[in-house]
Amino acid sequence: MTSTLKVTVHRADKLEDVERFGKNDPYVQASLDIKAPKSFVKTTVKKNAGKNPEWNQTLTIEEYDPNTNHELYVEILDDETTIDEPIGFLAIPLRQVVQAPNHIFKGKFDVYNLDGKAKGYIILTLAIVNSGEPAPHVDIQEVQGEGNVEAAHQHRMKSLKNKEKAADGGLIAATLGGLVAGKFLLDQHNDDKKAKEAATLAALEQ
Repeated sequence: MTSTLKVTVHRADKLEDVERFGKNDPYVQASLDIKAPKSFVKTTVKKNAGKNPEWNQTLTIEEYDPNTNHELYVEILDDETTIDEPIGFLAIPLRQVVQAPNHIFKGKFDVYNLDGKAKGYIILTLAIVNSGEPAPHVDIQEVQGEGNVEAAHQHRMKSLKNKEKAADGGLIAATLGGLVAGKFLLDQHNDDKKAKEAATLAALEQ
């Protein structure tokens, strides 16, 4: 029998700054299966929230089976116009929730950058409930949670980073190409204008 996993994303602090200009526009996404990109559920984007965003938003992940789903994969990304840029990630062993009183666990988890080094942290409340039930509203003590770097997850994040770099490169190339094309057309227009003026002047002198 499957249950529902409720993931309340409270806030994150001291995250890596990936913006070249301005501040991070971060959001959080989570899934039980990193091999299924469409399975990720997402928070809203916090514009210009920088390194210390706050969401206080609950995500719902259906069909959680404790016998087969042992990890929750959490990712923080920076919202971009092309492809979103990874900020950090972690894999949370769900036995912490299974073994917690009433299956509710509030933890402070280290967030890892693409090199696998701890960079900032995120506060989450994880709860296992029956399908269709809301997230429980209980005040529980926050503890240090366990989060890990899994090789497959790290590979996925590096792949996202490479795609983001390629997209940025394409955008820059397109912009430069547009500028070059614009200059060519302007030069051609000026040359045509000069030729017409010369022809007009020659006709007047005859």
